[in-house]
Amino acid sequence: MTLRVAVDFGTSSTCVVASVNGREPQVVVIDGQPLLSSAVYAAQDGTLFVGQEAERQAAVDPSRFEPNPKRRIDEGELLLGDTVLRVLDVVRAVLARAVAEARRLAGGVAVDLLVLTHPADWGAVRTRLLRQAAGRLAHEVALVPEPVAAAVFHAATHASTEVNQDRTVEFSGQIGETIAVLDLGGGTVDASVVRRLPDTGPGARRGGFRVLATRGDPSFGGADIDQALLEHVGSLVSAADPKAWRQLVEGRELTDRRRRRVLRQDVRGAKETLSRHAYTDVPMPPPFADAHVTREDLERLVATPLGAAVELTSATIEAAGLRPQQLTAIFLVGGSSRIPMVSRLVHERSRVVPTTLDQPETVVARGALRAVLVDPDRTGALAGAAGIRPGAPRSPADQRTDVVGPQDVPHRPPAPAPRQTPPVPPRQRAVPQQAPARGQPVAVPPASGQGTPARRRRGMFWLVGGAAALVVVAVAGLLILLDQGGEEPDGRTFAQYNYRFTAPSDWTQTEDVVARRQVVVKPSAAAEGDDLVSVQEFVLSYDGVAEHARLVRELREEIEAESRFDYPVFETEHRYAGRDAIYYQQVKPAATVDWYVVVRGTTQISVGCQRARIPEQVASACEQVVRTLEIIE
Repeated sequence: MTLRVAVDFGTSSTCVVASVNGREPQVVVIDGQPLLSSAVYAAQDGTLFVGQEAERQAAVDPSRFEPNPKRRIDEGELLLGDTVLRVLDVVRAVLARAVAEARRLAGGVAVDLLVLTHPADWGAVRTRLLRQAAGRLAHEVALVPEPVAAAVFHAATHASTEVNQDRTVEFSGQIGETIAVLDLGGGTVDASVVRRLPDTGPGARRGGFRVLATRGDPSFGGADIDQALLEHVGSLVSAADPKAWRQLVEGRELTDRRRRRVLRQDVRGAKETLSRHAYTDVPMPPPFADAHVTREDLERLVATPLGAAVELTSATIEAAGLRPQQLTAIFLVGGSSRIPMVSRLVHERSRVVPTTLDQPETVVARGALRAVLVDPDRTGALAGAAGIRPGAPRSPADQRTDVVGPQDVPHRPPAPAPRQTPPVPPRQRAVPQQAPARGQPVAVPPASGQGTPARRRRGMFWLVGGAAALVVVAVAGLLILLDQGGEEPDGRTFAQYNYRFTAPSDWTQTEDVVARRQVVVKPSAAAEGDDLVSVQEFVLSYDGVAEHARLVRELREEIEAESRFDYPVFETEHRYAGRDAIYYQQVKPAATVDWYVVVRGTTQISVGCQRARIPEQVASACEQVVRTLEIIE
């Protein structure tokens, strides 16, 4: 018996989907519900309760209760009661409960494949923690971004006749059909546009999906709607006794925490009721009278952020080079998509009536399993979607811990190892997920990265080597060549993201990682070698020029934490190619990488020049790239 499981670890709730012996995935019912609460309770004896068990225990001591562990992902440790716990252990408890419920459905068999979803803006630090939390829960683990999973589910489901009962939009099966997906989750908003690809041939799997654009907003979600409604309730009842209200929402006594927990549950229930009815009442503890709230109240509270989410969707459609009327459909997923105002705003903005399915909060989990099983090769294009096999022997290719690539994805044969492994970050930080250049497609699922509010890893990133991988990437690479004139240097200008640079005319692009906003160029005569120049964009949460010392400190910390390679040089103020930069050097067994970090405002560009066999050519190209580098605002 084979068991494949997908877990959508959400801010407020977690969805689990299981496929037994290759059958159609089904949602695992836990505690009588299709969703498992993501809440965790740390008992004094060390037991971690998850889901409704945690919510019941919270009545005993709310200080030991964490309702939204996903939002604490960057904190490293949590204080629950008098117990300090690693965030890793808290997340593992949720995943372990989810997997245990799936195994119970399948009679206790081991999990062959575990697919975990994550926000599109999560970078390597967060996704690494997610992988570690899944350690030994399955033979193989893969990661898929949430908006990609949602897009794949809708595209795959509606393009297929296997699940006809779920169809609300008729897909003709023609190549080029395109859909947009707006995912309103508990903690994030994501929008993506995908296009169907042709089937691979008679009797083969269904065609894959290409992501044309994807964008995310990690600053708003269902939990924020709950908070806004709670504050509105406070404005209705607090005048009766302002001191008692402050005590209720801020008090630290055990009684206050218990009352506050119940109030938040009632407010969340009121929000869900207002998705179906025009009004409801929120029961209040003494001395307050029950609060009467209406759908009109809720819509007034969330009109601005929901409007921003719809604008995000429109911007993503535009970034894909499309108009809303050119789409086959716009799908709404995530629990907050049930709010009627969402559909109305989408219709008003796009003139397209959006579509949603029953249980939209389960779409991401169902799509995640499809993304790997239906289209494993394209999942392999995902940075951060590599499979890991806890406790299992690894092939020589798998043992390259500094490479993430298609060879690690379940059911895909290992790719040949490169002659020289690329430079590796000690803790990779990826950029915020933004849409690719207008009209330029990206293979599904796309790499994702960023981790918004936490500090991102900036200075070092993957530089890809290996003949086989380069051939694939060269075919899929996206390149804009601009004619040069005037006093511009001879060469080829690359302008894909918020930067442009000119490389020597005999250098060619071999890699374009949209999700990491990274471009890699190599000498045309040595495209299969390890000599290269890589340029990558990062978005800082602060002004890197004004807070130069902070940027330097964070880069130093990352370098000092790296133990695999030597970093003999680090200069905080370095002059190179006519411009100021932070410079450091990375020494590997068979290559040396010179890193130049250039900053303008909140935009950071890192240029990595890897010298292996033709150092003079690399040095010349590196100088030209840095000298011509322009940050576009």
